[in-house]
Amino acid sequence: MVLCIVAFFVFAVMSIFSAKYRPLAGDAFQCIFKTLTLKPCDTGLDDRIKSDIVSSVLRISPTAAKLTNTHFALFSWIFVILTVASFGYSAVGIYNFYFYGNCDGPQSIQACILNDLTGDYGRFREPVTLIVTNDTQGIALGNPDASNTIIEFGCFTCPYTKKAQGTMEQLVAKHDVYYVFKPFPLPNHDFSYEAAKAVLCANRQNKSLKMRDSIFAQQEACGESGELALKALARQSGLDMDEFSNCYDNNDTVNELELYIRQGEEALIYATPTFFVNGKAVVGPKSLEEFEALLNEE
Repeated sequence: MVLCIVAFFVFAVMSIFSAKYRPLAGDAFQCIFKTLTLKPCDTGLDDRIKSDIVSSVLRISPTAAKLTNTHFALFSWIFVILTVASFGYSAVGIYNFYFYGNCDGPQSIQACILNDLTGDYGRFREPVTLIVTNDTQGIALGNPDASNTIIEFGCFTCPYTKKAQGTMEQLVAKHDVYYVFKPFPLPNHDFSYEAAKAVLCANRQNKSLKMRDSIFAQQEACGESGELALKALARQSGLDMDEFSNCYDNNDTVNELELYIRQGEEALIYATPTFFVNGKAVVGPKSLEEFEALLNEE
């Protein structure tokens, strides 16, 4: 029974790629079903697999083959546990990818195989569906008359947006680039909307970059403590707290923020950061060299 469970998972996956494994997957499923319905398993699959494994081990080491044969049931249970754990881990990774754009949860900045397979950072969609925006209203760096324009939609509590920020600053410093950041808070990141409000209020005091960097450095605290953490970071960033609190508490930047959110929705933004490099859509953080190659294309 135990061996049939392992065999079913293994052969079911392998049968996706080769039809020769489908009968074996069928035998394994039939064995499991009969055992669960209190009927004897007469497929002989478990004996065939055990015989093949012991024979293979025997060619390497007779001692190991004897040990394998004696404790085969124990080894089978270990394989079952590892198989179930592997499927569970994969399921968690897919869940995290769909909701957070990575396999490891909301605070991870490490790309996973799903990023490579889909070419993006969430929701299994390709950037070809994005609609280019040319509006340059937002938090800006660089020369407005530059030969290159990069527009970014980002979320201040998104670890991928944080990861991309250094690259953007290098591009502005090295190249003729006008860079515009449009806050696009994602609902799956706690207090992302409040963080965007706070940075826009700081922008009214020309200190948006300091506030942004403070939030990036304390993303986890902002996600847990919300407004308390944001106001503490505003104070640490040297903002006039009376002016900041008046702006933040009275929602003075909400109309501006809602404009950026509406623009992002119209552009079909589905993950952050999303860039429009001279009108070409790019999803997720990329290396400096990759962005430079896009600039050189123009």
